[in-house]
Amino acid sequence: MTLTYDPTAVHTLRGTVIQEYAGSPVRGGTVRLYRGTVLVASATTDADGNFAFSTLPPGIYRLEAQKSGMAGSVMEGIRVPEMSSVSLIQKPAFDASLTTTPPTLRITQDGNQPLEGQTFTNAIPFRIQVDTGQDYVRPMRYIYVALGRTPGSAFIANSATWTRRIFSDTEDTGNQTLSGSNVAGFGSAAGETVYLEVVAYDFNQNRSHYLVPLTFKNTSPTQNNTVSAPTGVAATAITLTQAVGFYEAKAPAAFRVPVAKGEMGELTLDPQAVPDGSNLYVEVRWCYTASAVPFAFDIERSADGTNWQKVGTVGGARSSSCPSAPLNRPFFFRDASPDLTPGQTYYYRVVARGTNAVPSASSSTTPLPPFFAPLLSPADESRGIGLRPDFMVGHPQLAAGADGAAYNMVLWDTLTGGAVAWQTLAGYTLQVEFGTPDNGIPSGEALVYGFDPTANRVVVFTDTAGIQDPTKPNRVPVNVAQGTVTLPYNFDGLAQLPALQTLRTYAWQLYVSYAYKYNPAEGYRISAYSVQTWPSSTSFIRISRPGTQVFEFTTGQ
Repeated sequence: MTLTYDPTAVHTLRGTVIQEYAGSPVRGGTVRLYRGTVLVASATTDADGNFAFSTLPPGIYRLEAQKSGMAGSVMEGIRVPEMSSVSLIQKPAFDASLTTTPPTLRITQDGNQPLEGQTFTNAIPFRIQVDTGQDYVRPMRYIYVALGRTPGSAFIANSATWTRRIFSDTEDTGNQTLSGSNVAGFGSAAGETVYLEVVAYDFNQNRSHYLVPLTFKNTSPTQNNTVSAPTGVAATAITLTQAVGFYEAKAPAAFRVPVAKGEMGELTLDPQAVPDGSNLYVEVRWCYTASAVPFAFDIERSADGTNWQKVGTVGGARSSSCPSAPLNRPFFFRDASPDLTPGQTYYYRVVARGTNAVPSASSSTTPLPPFFAPLLSPADESRGIGLRPDFMVGHPQLAAGADGAAYNMVLWDTLTGGAVAWQTLAGYTLQVEFGTPDNGIPSGEALVYGFDPTANRVVVFTDTAGIQDPTKPNRVPVNVAQGTVTLPYNFDGLAQLPALQTLRTYAWQLYVSYAYKYNPAEGYRISAYSVQTWPSSTSFIRISRPGTQVFEFTTGQ
């Protein structure tokens, strides 16, 4: 029997248009597929933002997305059949009356010499220029550049051993070079096809995404090392209620969180670690203590724990120790792939690569959907409130598929501005867990507790089932059926004032709020967080970030 490959065989390109990574779909938008300057086909996105083009011959394509009220989005350099699916990010336009044409970019070595298809050793020169003669909305917000081994995979993550290049408020990057940590783990001694990926946003949120193939040679001697398996791999999904980006949230925030049952640690949210428009990413952390340093770490993901897909590559390295706390392990990769879906369990493993390749044991996580706990009472702009009020918050833990949620509430006097009257647990969080199979609390029951910062111990405030405290305390009342939790004034004895003042206006908010999910298969560590709000060191008052609820009320006589 003789098999003959027919290069004219037809292929299918599927895709999804979404407003942000793991965000809502763009329904009813128009997607156009071009080959060169020729329009090949067009489609309308369905209710899930999906589209498909069939009977496509092999080639290089351009994909454009347009919809009224939305900024334009384009992906240039799609290779069929190498790429069978794509995701387009299409954000709402900043000003719908302005142009929705994405910027046109010139990607070269130095403004003249071509970059695509060329061969480079150890360093890649590049220059990105916006074609100012084409339609776009000034000023440019930013341009960022990185390498990927699989088309569409670059710069979706950041790592301790890999970096990307970011250029803000410019139409011309000038002559630049990717080298060192920008290319760590990429290429080979013989030369490997990699993709320079460039994403640019203009002021109207119009997005351009270019994929540029080239051959990269790397002479690093670590390619000849015989390596061992990475250890301590732990995958943690982090969902943000509101998408972040380079120009929406600037500084990393670190705050104390439960990392396992009865154990606290520090979680760092770094908005600049993921691409603009991300509201879900998985942070994979691991250790490597063997003496032979790998050339690269390949990060692989699976939906079933059996079939693996490479989602990233970072430079190899070693550390002399491996901390017991997963969030403190030295090496990390942040996977913000657009196809990550809340509620779907993902498995991750790390492959150390030198002259050989050795995979680690796998770790799993199930991302949570965006979490939002509404303020209920005292209602906004309410009057005649008592001097020792109760504060009721919605607790949608069960609806989100979480095993618990944590809150830190702040209350301040609006007359003095800087005088905080009360903050839950003096800055630490209050954990509320309604019963689920994974948190060990019977269905319909609840446990409310905090970590005493002075004694470093757990303090139980409410235990409806008597699991932790057989006296069944009820200092923080809960209503499991209605999904609410009520924090009486000074329930923890840490209020700065014995009571509020009469006829005074106060403001209250959730300074920190997030849901979390245990992973019983990995020692009940917390493998997923969904963060509603987190503290800010740049705000002039205690607003944690844009979009946070702040309710004001006025006390009575």
